[in-house]
Amino acid sequence: MSKTLIAYGTRFGATAKSSEVIAKVLKEKFSHEVEVVKLSGKTEDVDLSVFNNVIVGSSVAMFSWTKRAKKFLKNDFSGKKLFVFISSAALTYPALEKDDTKTYEKWKKRFLDKIVKKNANVEPTSTAVFGGWIERAGVMQLNNWKEEDATSWAEKIGELTS
Repeated sequence: MSKTLIAYGTRFGATAKSSEVIAKVLKEKFSHEVEVVKLSGKTEDVDLSVFNNVIVGSSVAMFSWTKRAKKFLKNDFSGKKLFVFISSAALTYPALEKDDTKTYEKWKKRFLDKIVKKNANVEPTSTAVFGGWIERAGVMQLNNWKEEDATSWAEKIGELTS
């Protein structure tokens, strides 16, 4: 049985929601044992030795990852399958939705590929970009998060780890 850790940093909650959806799919469809951890000062010492697979997620806001997710990505993932995703409501995902490949690749490279290459010690098995939402003063400013995106990627992870 695969044991999978999902560690994430979130600002408005979309990355948390994506993590929940991924966990549900891996548990129900692929019988993974899954632990979901919202990264905080108390969770930086997660024992990675017990996991076969690690999924790291971060929201991207104000042109940056959450600090704890970026720091977590610096762990030693040797011998594990690493998967990384971002929630990018304002730049990367909208370009994908508009089928603007050039702009999408530019933002994906900046907010996902370069961060992973600089911080992770292993090449990820798979990466993904999801939409998200931005809420200010209780008012939704933007929402392009889609559950089917997280579900589809979770199914890909399940197939790659079974």
